[in-house]
Amino acid sequence: MSGHYSFHISRLAVWALWLARLSIPVALISFLLMRFGGLHPSIAIYCFATAIMLALLSLLVSIAAFPAIWFDGQKGGRRLWGAFLRGLVVLVPAFVVAFYYFNRPAFTDLSTNPEDPPVFEMAWQERQDYDNRLDIVSIGEREEQARAYPELAGKDIEQSPQLIYLLVRDLIKENGWTLLGEKVPSEENADGNFEIGIRSIVTGFRYVAAIRLQDDGNEGTRVDMRSAALWGDHDFGQNARRIRSFYSDLDTKLGQGLKLYQLQLEELERQERLKRGPLPRRKPKQPPKSSQKIG
Repeated sequence: MSGHYSFHISRLAVWALWLARLSIPVALISFLLMRFGGLHPSIAIYCFATAIMLALLSLLVSIAAFPAIWFDGQKGGRRLWGAFLRGLVVLVPAFVVAFYYFNRPAFTDLSTNPEDPPVFEMAWQERQDYDNRLDIVSIGEREEQARAYPELAGKDIEQSPQLIYLLVRDLIKENGWTLLGEKVPSEENADGNFEIGIRSIVTGFRYVAAIRLQDDGNEGTRVDMRSAALWGDHDFGQNARRIRSFYSDLDTKLGQGLKLYQLQLEELERQERLKRGPLPRRKPKQPPKSSQKIG
């Protein structure tokens, strides 16, 4: 006589899958808020933390449901696998963020010249409430930066600041950075600088950077860069990565040759001469008048 067996569905497995499914849209909302919402990052961070808690809770419920499925024969194995895989969608990015947080020095403001970093002037306008200040960091923090990133240093280039200005301006355009302000090198003052606004493509976090061009007095240029995160107590190594990438791109540009920029500089100098107009000519000297005696 054949028997009829009834298998119950594990309620814990149902809950685990439901929690895992809920964590994904919550995480997606947090990403959209960070990248496109225009809201302060703290709100998106709290939303993402909620998604992490849901994913972790889903894993805990899955563990609690496993004995009943394995030993008692309740249904729900596929649900546990679904909960596990969906939980990874949220937890893997969280683990990556945690890795960078604990394995990178906790800085928000880095410079290639800790002793005399470039100063932010226009970048202050990018700050919102509760954002980081953009003052020059303390001597202690600058010493810590020099120990943590000894490879971050300015670059000396045997070209005039006027020419390097054209090259750096092209790099800013190619990187898609927003130009906040600039000082063009001139004959009176050969130093120049750029201030830039940057937004992360992935997270939407906002950064500002300053690039300073200094005349070395020997027809050369000293290039220094400073990059700062506008929010948070940790930049996850992004400022150092950005500075290294900028100098790598600068070396690539220099290796490709400077003929184009030399022609641009000559054209700008020609236009500047035209604006000033012709130089005034000296008046010819009048011959001295001869004096005649009457007598």
